[in-house]
Amino acid sequence: MTIFGNGLIFLEGRFEDGLELAVEKGRIAGIMPLGTVKDGDFVDAQGGYIVPGFIDIHIHGSVGCDVMDARTGSLERIASFLAKNGTTSFLATTMTLNADAIRSSIEAAAEFMKQEQAAGAQCLGIHLEGPFLNPDAKGAHDETYLIDPSVESFNTIVGDNIDIIRLVTMAPELDGAAGLTSYLKARGIKVSIGHTRADYDTACRAIDLGMDHTCHFYNAMTPLKHRDPGVVGAVLDHGENTVELISDLIHIHPAALRLAVKVKGCRKCALITDAMAAAGLGDGIYNLGGLEVHVEMGAARLKDGTLAGSTLTQGKALKNMVDIGVPLEDTITMLTSTPASIIGVSAFKGHLKAGWDADVVILDRDLNVVSAYVKGIRQF
Repeated sequence: MTIFGNGLIFLEGRFEDGLELAVEKGRIAGIMPLGTVKDGDFVDAQGGYIVPGFIDIHIHGSVGCDVMDARTGSLERIASFLAKNGTTSFLATTMTLNADAIRSSIEAAAEFMKQEQAAGAQCLGIHLEGPFLNPDAKGAHDETYLIDPSVESFNTIVGDNIDIIRLVTMAPELDGAAGLTSYLKARGIKVSIGHTRADYDTACRAIDLGMDHTCHFYNAMTPLKHRDPGVVGAVLDHGENTVELISDLIHIHPAALRLAVKVKGCRKCALITDAMAAAGLGDGIYNLGGLEVHVEMGAARLKDGTLAGSTLTQGKALKNMVDIGVPLEDTITMLTSTPASIIGVSAFKGHLKAGWDADVVILDRDLNVVSAYVKGIRQF
């Protein structure tokens, strides 16, 4: 048995003192007063914070590797890097290429998920970002391969691995979006509005139909104007809709980040990275979904200046949100229980509760990631 103690433990939205957390066989055995467990290996948090492992539901790559490499080796390197930055589970997020290329990346992720992972974050499934996107809001996706959504196209892309698809992003104004949304919702797959030029009314209808999540909120969608509220206005106006926020302070202004949290609440906002292969490396020229990306001073852009993912880590996202005035408790929630709820894994991820997976991160008082445990196994 492993016992975590001598730190503030994050329990359901608040920090508690004078407790210890016991882990056995990869799961949390219990949380009790400090000193209750007499035998076991003690992990001393040294006065820091003991929090659930972070969950990134939108990440394309890191350390020179990309989900679209379609190789388990690339996913292993990504998973190892993520764990060192506090992320203990993630959704492997695809880009827009031809159906064969996307299917190959999904097959590699399925194989990776079957492995007994000795190190790194756990892959919980796939976030399919594209090819069902509006060409006029394509961002860093290759317009050549964008198509209208349909059940047939979706099934061609995912092949025999529909069971690992947890999140699908599409533009609601495209022909076929409503039909595919209904198909996905019936199978328990979360549907996300993204890369869209929909107006307010179209977005509202999509939300009512079941597109109740929003891909990288504010980015690649119609903005809020006082006589033309757009997708941003529709999402802010619908309390049930959840959102992703990229808090690298490049994609979104601090005021807009604070506003989203104030309006939606921390239980409706998930902090993501949207990281690409350059994360964990320096400036230079990289590839994202077949497109050339230039990274300068940490900002990833196409040649025309379009933002192309990020080099963010969730550890840095945490610090950035606290630095701009968002409470630490709210920020931890947006990294843990909120993303777990969005993708339907909150019954075993995202919380420090007896019976849940022992995904635990220790932070020091300066919010640096000191160590991370995936199912009770220390990663670094």
